Amino acid sequence: MKESVNLFITDSWDTDSIVTLYRDAGWWRDEYNPDDIPRIIRSSSRFCVGVLNTTCETIATGRLISDQVSTGYIQDMCVLKKYRGLGVGRQLLQFLTHAAIDAGLVNIILVAEPGTCPFYERSDFITSKNKVFLLYQER
Repeated sequence: MKESVNLFITDSWDTDSIVTLYRDAGWWRDEYNPDDIPRIIRSSSRFCVGVLNTTCETIATGRLISDQVSTGYIQDMCVLKKYRGLGVGRQLLQFLTHAAIDAGLVNIILVAEPGTCPFYERSDFITSKNKVFLLYQER
């Protein structure tokens, strides 16, 4: 990538930037409340943002949810579409993985979007047909 990205952990961030990322990823729905973003950030074990050094634009985010003892879940990883394919996602995943390891976690589970497994498998995550994760959805 021509421009460098600064990745760091934070306990607060600009709500509009996070909503923009989630909307760009197709995750944001009109009924969601932007006022919930600060609580999502604070409730995460580690909340990471990626900012372009040249423009200070927020272009990536991801978070680690953990029991603080042994297990952590990396989730909500996203990179603005116009910056995908440039290595930012790989940097973000490595950053979050190291944050989990540095926190002493021995089980790192990744929650991913359908069709993204090859990207994560290249970073030593595995898919397992012996594990099933279910998502509850209200009707």
